[in-house]
Amino acid sequence: MKNLSLKISLIIFSYVLLIILIILSYVSIVPEDSLVILENKSPLVKKIENNFGEKNDTVYKILEKPKKIEDLIENQLTEKKSNATVNKNTLKIYRLQFASFMDKEKSLRTSKKILKNNFFKEKKIDLDIKKINLKNNKTFYRVVSSNFFLLKEANSHCELLKKKKINCIVIKD
Repeated sequence: MKNLSLKISLIIFSYVLLIILIILSYVSIVPEDSLVILENKSPLVKKIENNFGEKNDTVYKILEKPKKIEDLIENQLTEKKSNATVNKNTLKIYRLQFASFMDKEKSLRTSKKILKNNFFKEKKIDLDIKKINLKNNKTFYRVVSSNFFLLKEANSHCELLKKKKINCIVIKD
């Protein structure tokens, strides 16, 4: 009898222990509604772009060791020359041409007529009459802008003028 009561008490104790463990595990796994959850809303890794240009030192330029100082000087001179030619090409100056006549008076009348448009007042563009002598001894008087523009700027002005029905072309001066 003693053994039987011990066995029954052990079985009851094990079931009670099992129920307690189940409740404890449920409480530890399922969070409560009032529990504050911490979340990281900012990115952990930030991407940084490395833009190496011609003027900036790259890894390869830093690691290279020139054999002579003459090589260094020569390399820098060639870089400066190449940069100078690039700058000259980007600073080309252009004008807008509106008309070209053999008669100077007709060119003057046309320039006055064109200047009446508000576009020229807004952009502060003046017009000049430029005398051009051709090889076959003919003289033309061009109605051109007195202002100089970069190619991109001249093309955009010309497009706007064409929309206003004023013909023009971009010329290199």
